[in-house]
Amino acid sequence: MTEVDFLLKRKNFNVEVKEHFCKGITGIFGPSGSGKTSLLHTIAGLEKPKEGKISINGRVLFDKNEGVNIPVEKRNIGYVFQEGRLFPHMTVEKNLLYGNKRFGSKKISFEKVVEMLNLKHLLNSKPSQISGGERQRTALGRTLLSSPDILLLDEPFSALDAKIRNQIIPFILRIQEKVKIPIMVVSHDLTDLLKLTNKLFLIKNGQCVGHDKYYKLLKDQNALEIFGSAPLVNSITMNVLETNPETGLTLLGWKESSPEVIISCEKSRNGYKPGEEIKIFVDAADIAISLEKSSTITIQNQVQGTITDIIKRGSTLLCIVDAGFRLVVEVTSESQNRLGIRQGSKIWCMFKSVSIDVAG
Repeated sequence: MTEVDFLLKRKNFNVEVKEHFCKGITGIFGPSGSGKTSLLHTIAGLEKPKEGKISINGRVLFDKNEGVNIPVEKRNIGYVFQEGRLFPHMTVEKNLLYGNKRFGSKKISFEKVVEMLNLKHLLNSKPSQISGGERQRTALGRTLLSSPDILLLDEPFSALDAKIRNQIIPFILRIQEKVKIPIMVVSHDLTDLLKLTNKLFLIKNGQCVGHDKYYKLLKDQNALEIFGSAPLVNSITMNVLETNPETGLTLLGWKESSPEVIISCEKSRNGYKPGEEIKIFVDAADIAISLEKSSTITIQNQVQGTITDIIKRGSTLLCIVDAGFRLVVEVTSESQNRLGIRQGSKIWCMFKSVSIDVAG
């Protein structure tokens, strides 16, 4: 497991991480100008901090006190920029092989990258002949073939529309699952980050104001201020129990004896297999709370849980619910008073199958 530790200080930038920073996928979020990209640049060696230390797997990349500053090309860090930066005169295949020939991948083969990122039909095309999402996938593949110890993604979705962003997200999840290297993703879109990970690193004015799992950060008023009015999304990893090709419905389970969830999407007709693990997303505002289960409404997903926290967020309240998995539900103060719900209340969370989004 790759481990990243750093202490960085420069003008208007002061970030200290005392524990191992990056395992799995970490989302870096904060307002514009807060230092998100500067953080990635500093780790990659594109910017030099005034003082501090950066190490990956115990290998020191920068140490002001010891006079260590490893050049960019020797840090073994994969960096995918917002615009991909492919070589326009090369085909997709040659762009991919550039990373492989230059560094010689030891972690993953060319064939595996092509398969994982669905690039086989594009190999003879040039960047100008493919879509923005396909260019991003090619950039990801080229970087992977350089065998990096860590992958840095700087606003990978900003130039893409919502449909293409939702196509890229499964590929990033697949990369982490298959290659097992840590990934740090900068984005100004909280929803995009939450679709990738529940672990966030929050920056404001060059300062780290939170580094924890999403549901814990919701309890921190400083973190809530950074989230602002952005829609809050529940991201849940579940297993396919069964599919119904005729109705397009898929039955999911979280763990043995856990609540079951039904999703409705086109892929349910022929794409999912029992036992497969998938990620689902449901907006906090799309979940209703009831004191009782109901058999007289059309909503099929009725999950029982206990309210563990109630957090004020502007004019609304966030209810954190333990339903076997965590759910955040956004309600009004009027609804809370009318139902008499409080911390410790046993309730039912209700959400439509069609309100659930799926990664992939």
